[in-house]
Amino acid sequence: MYRNPQPAHDTPQLGTPSAEQADPPYAACSGHVGHDAEDDLRNLAVRLRAGVIVVPLLLLLVLLGARLVQIQVWQGAHWSKAAERQRRSLERLPACRGTITAGRETLVQSLQRATVIADLKLLKEHQDRQSVAQALAPLLNRQPDELTESMDRTDRRVVYLARHVEPEVEERIRALKLRGIGFEEDFRRSYPQGQLACHVLGFAGLDGGMEGLELKLDGLLRGVPGYRVYERDAARRPLSRGQGESFTPETRAPRAGFDLTLTLDPGIQFAAERELAKIMDKYEPAGATAVVLDTRTGAVLAMASYPGFDPNHPGAAGAASRRNRTVTDVYEPGSTFKTFIAAWALDKGAARRSERIDCQNGAWRLPWRTLHDSHAYGLLSFDDFLVKSSNIAAAKIGLRLGADEVHAAVTAFGFGQSTRSELPGEVSGLVRARRVWTKDSLLSIPMGQEIAVTPLQLAAAYAAMINGGVLLRPQVVAGIRSPRGEVLYQMKPESVRRVIFPATSAAMREILTRVVVDGTGSKAWCREYSIGGKTGTAQKVVNGTYSHEKYVGSFCGFAPADHPRLVCLVTVDEPHKGLGYYGGTVAAPAVGEILRRALPSVGVLPRSLQEQAAAEHEFKRRRSGSGD
Repeated sequence: MYRNPQPAHDTPQLGTPSAEQADPPYAACSGHVGHDAEDDLRNLAVRLRAGVIVVPLLLLLVLLGARLVQIQVWQGAHWSKAAERQRRSLERLPACRGTITAGRETLVQSLQRATVIADLKLLKEHQDRQSVAQALAPLLNRQPDELTESMDRTDRRVVYLARHVEPEVEERIRALKLRGIGFEEDFRRSYPQGQLACHVLGFAGLDGGMEGLELKLDGLLRGVPGYRVYERDAARRPLSRGQGESFTPETRAPRAGFDLTLTLDPGIQFAAERELAKIMDKYEPAGATAVVLDTRTGAVLAMASYPGFDPNHPGAAGAASRRNRTVTDVYEPGSTFKTFIAAWALDKGAARRSERIDCQNGAWRLPWRTLHDSHAYGLLSFDDFLVKSSNIAAAKIGLRLGADEVHAAVTAFGFGQSTRSELPGEVSGLVRARRVWTKDSLLSIPMGQEIAVTPLQLAAAYAAMINGGVLLRPQVVAGIRSPRGEVLYQMKPESVRRVIFPATSAAMREILTRVVVDGTGSKAWCREYSIGGKTGTAQKVVNGTYSHEKYVGSFCGFAPADHPRLVCLVTVDEPHKGLGYYGGTVAAPAVGEILRRALPSVGVLPRSLQEQAAAEHEFKRRRSGSGD
């Protein structure tokens, strides 16, 4: 039987396939393809992961590069300046305000003082601020809670804890070495004479002049602040370049303000203020003023108002006490005004000293009005009408002159116009326009009614009347000097206009001297000097009518009577009626005393002892009472 040949190798066992049986002929090729696909997938995933990481990084690098180009090239200047600002600080260097002197006395000066500040960024914790407050409170005379509250603010980085501390206090605070506490250089305005001339000087605050000359001439006094640019570290401390010297790339030194010299004489000013204080104590008025002028130059030698204030502590006084009443307040001058109409009438030939005026026995009845005198005078000479202060005679002279001439007299003597003094708040007074005058105006104005003046206006007009007839501008500033001592301004007399002829002025001096010797101003008389002047007692207008309870008493005097050097006006507003209110009573004694003390200061010697004795004997012989 035919049989297939068997392979030479062993016959495989049943149930155990051979290699050929385990894998078909294409098995090897199929496995190779599968492995490649898997590798490709893995590579693709790796590349994708790399792309996800690398591409954003590349984009970021591109953006960073573009930003760097923008910062370095396009915005380089801007960021350079920003960096400069961060590492540099600007410190303001305050300017020393100019001094104000009068004679040999310093009235106003600036003292270098430190201001204590707290840097709140360095005092972040409330506990730190509390401990600092506890340490500073006894030195600054403040409560710890108050200081802590100041440092708990969130609207600013630096707060001021105390301004203008004394040097010894500054030294003690520096010794504590408190973190976050520093100092700023500053100046404190000082008024070493206290209240003396306070209304003329005014006062200055943190922002400059507030009142008086400090305000009016603030531009001259304040100076120009400087600055210092310094580099600092992150804690805002100045960087040092050795030996404790700060690195300051740029500095501009401050420029001090100009210095002023005033026309005031401190001795005369003191005398005026002392007399006003006596008036305030004796007659209890609402206020009082005094003005002393040099009749030759118009220089203001004294200007005082009461009540007053201490410019070192201006907040302790009310606005009424800080007001310079000599230029801000107006009043009806009363009988002191009669002299101007009388002088004008003499000057224009409308009156003669030899004539006699009928004063109607004290009551002049007109169809629309009745005028009264304080006494029942009959016929009075021209001189005597001023000596006795007759309202009726003054009104008759006003009618004789007419409205145009009376108005011309009023304006010629400077009423209704500013005196152009250097003082702030000055008013022009009140003079109604000529076209609105009534038939009563010619009666009222010559008596000092229906017109309102400032004390400075009246004093300047009196100076013109007795100095030869020339109206001078009152001046308060005698000189201005630069910080280097250069004279920038020197006062010279400034004539406004000639008002009356010298002969008329001489006549008025003679008449007004008799007012003191024989008339209503007798209480201004003194042994040492001959004094002339005129009293005034004006009713105040209350609710549209003249009050019988409120008055302004005044006296304007000059000396020496034959060759006047000084004019002095004192006004007393609303003296207590029961204590006295006539100008000859409340104001004349003060004028006499001020002139007696002031004349030696300007080189006018008193009469000899023999002349004083003779003058006193003659005065007692002719003396008469007064009431105005």
